[in-house]
Amino acid sequence: MPLTRRQFVTRSAMASALLGQGLPSFAKADLTEITARSGKVQLAPADYPMTEVWGYDGLAPGPVLRFQQGERLQRRLVNALEQPTSIHWHGIRIDNAMDGVPGLTQAAVPPGGHFDYDFALPDAGSYWYHAHWASPEQVGRGLHGALIVEEDEAPEVDRDEVLVLDDWRLNPEDAQIMADFDNRHDLSHAGRYGNISHLQRAI
Repeated sequence: MPLTRRQFVTRSAMASALLGQGLPSFAKADLTEITARSGKVQLAPADYPMTEVWGYDGLAPGPVLRFQQGERLQRRLVNALEQPTSIHWHGIRIDNAMDGVPGLTQAAVPPGGHFDYDFALPDAGSYWYHAHWASPEQVGRGLHGALIVEEDEAPEVDRDEVLVLDDWRLNPEDAQIMADFDNRHDLSHAGRYGNISHLQRAI
């Protein structure tokens, strides 16, 4: 008896929820971890206190992930936040199961849980990875980073740099992130403008 569309969607959601509960994965126990957690970064000028952010490994932006074209990216996302999260690998051609969109391609990783990402990188280029749960807040608090996939024969250049530019909306009194992520004006305009910029250079 063929499945109805409703039955297919319901059963797929149930399977995704089971996969997102951190079931044992014996074959991938030694994956390199990337942890979504809080940290502190000097975003404002040095005479201001450091800003508390949410970042991958506590950094904002997160660590630069660098691979060769055709290699596999294998990372275990560990969620040390107090809300669910996931990672979307922006612009990469990968299987849906690894795409990191909660409710569509995977269940969100609950606080204290983990999810194993494992996929090939078919295309060279400069990409980024970012949170895809409550994105206005999680990306706005720093959950993003650069993903560089290098071609087999790199072009001859004098210097290769990765630049990540972000703007932040900070409280001018204490340099902490303004928590007005549900601001209707910003939500209706596809994001919010910050009042301070931060540049990370990684070679």
